[in-house]
Amino acid sequence: MKPWIFNLLISVVLVGCLSDQTGALPIDEERAALVMFDVHVAEAAMSKMQAGDSKDSLANEYYEQIAEIHGIDRTTLDTCIAILQRNPELSGAIYEKVMEIAEKKKLGK
Repeated sequence: MKPWIFNLLISVVLVGCLSDQTGALPIDEERAALVMFDVHVAEAAMSKMQAGDSKDSLANEYYEQIAEIHGIDRTTLDTCIAILQRNPELSGAIYEKVMEIAEKKKLGK
């Protein structure tokens, strides 16, 4: 297993154990929506790629850049994703904001 994948898995598991106690995102919901918008753009950019090392490397690079752009560390980004995957109610609220961001960008606002 590649070292970065192992580190990612360990950090997600450890943070997942901590986040179960609070269930809250480590950043505010507005900021989380902006981060998740960028995650979805990155995922869309990679959607046609075949699974493999190059896709994994590109995904890692995209996530690192997204974290840097938003002034958070990679663990915080991974934590947000993990919490949203486990919490449908919170996820729905965040994704409503993501859709608003997408609509604004579509309209050039």
